Amino acid sequence: MGNEKKRSLIEWGKNALIVLLALSALYLLGRTQLYVDGAASGGHLLSGLKSIFSEEEPVSPGQVLGDWSQGTLPRPVRMVVLTPQGSAGIQYDNTVLDSLFLEFTNPLADALTSAGTPQQVSEEAFRTALSAQRPGIYLDFLGRVPLTNLTAWLSGGRAGNVELPHSIRRMLLTLSEDGRVLLYFIDENTGNCYVSETASDLAQRLERFVAGVSPNGAAFAFQSGEAYASLAPYTLLGGGVSPQPDRFSVTNPVPITDGGEDYGDAFEALVRSLSFQPQSMSYRSRDGVTIQEGSEKLRFSDSGQVTYEAAERTDPRFPLQGLSQNPTEWELVGSAWAFVERVFQTSSASPLCGDARLYIQGLEETEDGVAVLIGYQLDGAAVVVGQLGCAARIEISDGAITGFQFQLRKYTYVQQGPQVLPELQATAALEAQEAQGSELLLYYYDDLRGDEVTADWGAF
Repeated sequence: MGNEKKRSLIEWGKNALIVLLALSALYLLGRTQLYVDGAASGGHLLSGLKSIFSEEEPVSPGQVLGDWSQGTLPRPVRMVVLTPQGSAGIQYDNTVLDSLFLEFTNPLADALTSAGTPQQVSEEAFRTALSAQRPGIYLDFLGRVPLTNLTAWLSGGRAGNVELPHSIRRMLLTLSEDGRVLLYFIDENTGNCYVSETASDLAQRLERFVAGVSPNGAAFAFQSGEAYASLAPYTLLGGGVSPQPDRFSVTNPVPITDGGEDYGDAFEALVRSLSFQPQSMSYRSRDGVTIQEGSEKLRFSDSGQVTYEAAERTDPRFPLQGLSQNPTEWELVGSAWAFVERVFQTSSASPLCGDARLYIQGLEETEDGVAVLIGYQLDGAAVVVGQLGCAARIEISDGAITGFQFQLRKYTYVQQGPQVLPELQATAALEAQEAQGSELLLYYYDDLRGDEVTADWGAF
């Protein structure tokens, strides 16, 4: 075959690929579930908030974390194992992630407790460490987790490391060129990258952990060439394999049964867990039930939304013990997480959310204080649910929980769902919607009307 003919075929192939991507983009544009950074209910799912808390005297995490259990520890939704031979990425598979993370919890706890004062580094240094073919573990928690909380939770409730007053989504534990063990992370409040040196005896443990792991083609967008240059740099790409996310059935775990003043066992159990009494004055409205004690009201909707707002703040129903005068972010997040964890574990058989997991989304500033947002995730994919957008919104001011909203939903695995579009075509679709710079992620949208949810691509 002549050179001219070869060039002609190559150009024809390029043009065909462009047409295919354009058609895929148009196809995806027409799909109703495409979520582009707040376009669906729930707003900016992964948005951050710069710190609004002043420094205060140290407080032990044990004072505000409440009852803690490893089963409800916030867990990463993706992991990348760095080896001298290349990288292996795992995402959208909680079963595999759980197994790996369970093996890694002790080394990670020791790394966090032994970490020295972090030094700010450039983002280029962080990306270089991610790309170096040296033993390392990268973790992504989807939302944002205060490192002080994570240190305490991983170490079984021991005091957190005061050298790490940062909230993170992404972290990397790896070896330097000269064999030191380094902890890299990005502070979600500022966007700055940091590195901290940890205990040197972790080097061999890290090398043993990554030994035998085979690269699987996963890579970050910043490592993947021009085709993915429009994505957020830390979008983890699966190496060309189209994900096939699971399908889940959806129910309200606390249905309101009509039986006079008795609204069902699940309803009564949840009312008691929220420090109200089922025997208190209650009345049925068109779309739910209200429990009233004095001037305080606890409202339940038929769709599973639970709302509370304190009427009298001089004697709060939900005081938070151990908070400093000007609470730090980790104090507020730890207190809210302990409260929500207890509520969602009302049933001894299984959590109210079923197969879903909770994760810490972040903080919002309110008129009187802050609100801690906690979301649902299914197999590592975020769930955008109802108008609230998340599982729980906990308002904190004056040392107490002064209001909250829950969107109760129980998700149960049904079967593996259909494959979604390949990452390259989904990227082209996001470019067509002018969503450059967004992170390409799977997500579930639960509009509260259907009885099943399936995942699709979204831009965040």
